Amino acid sequence: MFTRKDFLSPEKLKSILADPQAKIYLLTKPKGVPSFRAVAILRRLLGLKKVGFAGTLDPLASGLLIMATGQATKLLDYFHNLPKTYEAQIIFGQTSATYDLEGPVEINSQAKPFVREFVEGLLKKFLGPQLQQVPLYSAKKVKGQTLYKLARQGKKITPPSQRVEIYGLTIKDFSYPKLDLVVECSTGTYIRSLAHDLGEASGQGALLGELCRTAIGNFKISQTLALENLNKSILEKNSLTAQGVIDYLNQYYLGRP
Repeated sequence: MFTRKDFLSPEKLKSILADPQAKIYLLTKPKGVPSFRAVAILRRLLGLKKVGFAGTLDPLASGLLIMATGQATKLLDYFHNLPKTYEAQIIFGQTSATYDLEGPVEINSQAKPFVREFVEGLLKKFLGPQLQQVPLYSAKKVKGQTLYKLARQGKKITPPSQRVEIYGLTIKDFSYPKLDLVVECSTGTYIRSLAHDLGEASGQGALLGELCRTAIGNFKISQTLALENLNKSILEKNSLTAQGVIDYLNQYYLGRP
């Protein structure tokens, strides 16, 4: 959690507010598109070099991307610690080394269907603060080396664990083997790891089939612009001001108006 001394200094806040290019944009990244594609599109449409985003989404994931331009990129680190909400589809009876459909999938021929009440019991075990192991096939670095690169080299390594918190797990739909789940969680939570861990707890294995990020703090996917339909006019009409975003972050982290 940020403290008062961690927030941007008045001098840095002043430099952000003085920059006419300092804007925030809420976009929807479609499935199959790298997050950095959004950076390239905004640079081209707005004619700016200083463009960034808060929180990478895997290519197979879709959903909310918070983008910033100009001096507003200095605010991006403050979005990372906001709570996140995802809609995830978890498939039981299947596993992969990547914990999702990107890796070769193995089918558990011994898996047997179970009922919703069994799933509800599983989910209760994963609520609250916990240590979660990072997926081996992830961009997390260990001693300066990226995990997925080490994995592809065939090196044996135990992924690190990190402390996360899951605030809520709500079943949208369940029809074995597919579970549609709303996950409210802290920063650093890997939904792929959650899917894998639920599979382990079920005794049948599981992987992540679909993932969509629907919220970061109070910023919702309902407010977003579709990445594939953007043009300069749409961006200019739908940007968030740096002042408004600073006010929200200030209140969230420091508890002051």
